[in-house]
Amino acid sequence: MILGHANLMVDELTAGDPIRESAEEIREAGERAAAMTRQLLAFSRRQVLEPKVVDVNTVVTNLERLLRRMIGEDIELRIESLPDVALVLADAGRIEQVLLNFAVNARDAMPGGGTLTIELGEVTIDDPERSYSGSLAPGRYVTIAVRDSGSGMTADTKEHLFEPFFTTKGPDHGTGLGLATAYGIIKQSGGDIQVTSEPGAGSTFTVFLPQLAGDAAILVLPVVVPARAPVTETLLLVEDEAAVRRLTKRILEARGYHVIEAADGRQALIVAAAHDGPIHLLLTDVVLPHLGGRELARQIRAIRPETAVVYMSGYPDDSLLQESGIGHAFFIVKPFTADALAALLRTAVAQAPAA
Repeated sequence: MILGHANLMVDELTAGDPIRESAEEIREAGERAAAMTRQLLAFSRRQVLEPKVVDVNTVVTNLERLLRRMIGEDIELRIESLPDVALVLADAGRIEQVLLNFAVNARDAMPGGGTLTIELGEVTIDDPERSYSGSLAPGRYVTIAVRDSGSGMTADTKEHLFEPFFTTKGPDHGTGLGLATAYGIIKQSGGDIQVTSEPGAGSTFTVFLPQLAGDAAILVLPVVVPARAPVTETLLLVEDEAAVRRLTKRILEARGYHVIEAADGRQALIVAAAHDGPIHLLLTDVVLPHLGGRELARQIRAIRPETAVVYMSGYPDDSLLQESGIGHAFFIVKPFTADALAALLRTAVAQAPAA
């Protein structure tokens, strides 16, 4: 709500207006709060990821230039990739987030310089009871080991490492959520993290991710149409919280959408049946009174197969990622920005089946 209204104010006010400057400050504060909320949700494994079949070699290679700039010239970066593709089902952006977090911690542990090594590997776990923690199911895993030559950690520090708000840094250096967030992301991806470290002997963070068969198809991420592209589509907005619905409608109408709205799933079906023209998009909350978002989408698509579906939720459930029977599903997590929502809607329309 705060972010949405702040974005509307910024869009409507001219540059240099002191009220716009205040609105921008409010927006930045809201974005910081939203970022912390997403970190907490990731730690609790309730954040929606967007898993795709990705090659971990490619993820690490694409990150190399940013890593070199971030760690500085006094730290040597070594990357040891696998000779073949290493396919996993994961959110590439979130895996990058995990690796960047590890790299930042490694940099801080080497104030006088050192070596940061990222080594990719493969391992087969036959007996989970004999694995390092007993938490991984039997199978093949791709490993990403991030190793530094820094100061290392005590056993007590390692014990609390992934607890939210735990940090060995000063009060003005981080929130203590970085490693907790990384842990949540990897656990939600079906993997785990192993940490080995000794004082004065550096640290190694090893990520384990379930490996896919070598012939799995690599999915290409959809091309996002620019958020400011002109639109003329009709959109059915379904949201049970009136204030959120009003705000979202204002955002969408400002982007050019013709918006019809409903407060719950049953009302949405009535509105859709009464509408004479096409409904290009259904933007629906996941949890709704009377009829949930997933069932609503299924019934809408049964009579309007050309309608693209976008879900929104503040606390989405992992099972929604296993969407089936209604085509490709798109998700956006509340709170979201106007630009993020507009971009996702354009992508959903571009991939919708022809009428």
